[in-house]
Amino acid sequence: MKLARTAYATLTLLVLTGCASSAPHYYTLTTAAGPAPAAASAAPFVIRLKPVNVAERLNQPQLMVHQRNGELLMSDNALWAAPLPEEIRAALTARLERSLKTTDIRSLMPPAGKPVIGIRVSVEQFDVWQGEKATIAASWQLDPGQDSGQLTCQTQHQRAINGGMQEQVMIRQKLVQDVADDIAFSVLQRRCG
Repeated sequence: MKLARTAYATLTLLVLTGCASSAPHYYTLTTAAGPAPAAASAAPFVIRLKPVNVAERLNQPQLMVHQRNGELLMSDNALWAAPLPEEIRAALTARLERSLKTTDIRSLMPPAGKPVIGIRVSVEQFDVWQGEKATIAASWQLDPGQDSGQLTCQTQHQRAINGGMQEQVMIRQKLVQDVADDIAFSVLQRRCG
């Protein structure tokens, strides 16, 4: 009887230990705004950033990291705070509003007298290779309205990466900012950079 109780207690401990896992960590692509820029007048337009299209292989709740042996690691403990298309959209919106000194009206009615520049973004690549690099490839369409033709642009950025998950997230944030800066250039110059 004592042996049975010991075996049962050991089995229970093993089951509980096996079920216990570390709490997940949630990450976001949106960064702190930083110091306010010098006072400047607001843009004479508003933007409408449409939902971001993300390649299906990238659209996962887990952060993915390519290993040197060709394996793709998807950790259940490193998750996006929101679905990846929403994370990218929120980060792009924050950067574009700040750099263009305008507002993303999303689905609201535009203010009278301000044209709406529609922006549709697709992310085809957003990858991290452990200890090597992180890359992003994106394309976007600008629809300035007012009987102007659409403008289609694309960009690709790469940054070196050496650290763990915290650095990987910071580098991903910077890559999304790089894309936002390219979009802002095309909005202001009405051409691809």
